[in-house]
Amino acid sequence: MIQGQFKPASLDVMAKVTTVLMIVAAGAIPFILGQARYFAAFLPVILFVTWLFSVTGFTLEGNSLIVSRPFWNTTIVIPPGAVAQREPEIREGLLKVMGNGGLFGYTGGFRNRKLGNFKTYATNWSHAVSITSAPDDFCIVVTPEEAELFIQSING
Repeated sequence: MIQGQFKPASLDVMAKVTTVLMIVAAGAIPFILGQARYFAAFLPVILFVTWLFSVTGFTLEGNSLIVSRPFWNTTIVIPPGAVAQREPEIREGLLKVMGNGGLFGYTGGFRNRKLGNFKTYATNWSHAVSITSAPDDFCIVVTPEEAELFIQSING
């Protein structure tokens, strides 16, 4: 595996719309009559926590993928023999199992027919790259801006 740093793809339209709508809602809720005060504080907390888990970059280092977040990194050990490939139809039958479905990106557990269950660290589904290792039941999806270079780095 070649070492390198990769920017995440820019947010896709759905993530941009979801993010903007939630930010506008967080700003507008305090001015809507009849809303409980705790609800007015709840939405900004959701925005902040979700932003904390957003993806700011990817680094390949040895046999690890390091997913950069605003204040920390998540290190994922890639099994030997893992294969990276484009996933142009990842949205077909896509289900969110547990995670974030568009606010500042897509993170957490997802599922589709082709890949089964997988963890995702994504910003734009059209840049989706899966990293899989069948013997280890390992599957993650990332969305680097330069997907082809990222795939070459994993596959060697």
